[in-house]
Amino acid sequence: MHYEYLFWSMAAMVAAALVGGSLCGRLRTPGPVLAGVVVWAAAVCAVVVVLSRSAGFGDQAAMLAVAAFMFSLVIGAAAPLLARRIPRRH
Repeated sequence: MHYEYLFWSMAAMVAAALVGGSLCGRLRTPGPVLAGVVVWAAAVCAVVVVLSRSAGFGDQAAMLAVAAFMFSLVIGAAAPLLARRIPRRH
């Protein structure tokens, strides 16, 4: 049961990283885009720490938070690239 909750939580985290990255992709210059992605990843990390402790994953909270932060950075940094490239083609 806990692992099903973990699976859906990570799926929601990936979706949140995509949304945050695509919103940051609307900024004009790369500096604010990267700063926004880092802030978004830090927010996701904090949410993962809080939720993992309350869901019975207290002993794995740090590992899950680091994984969520890294996934959010990677996915969040890729989303602005895609968000900028799509409007140029149309």
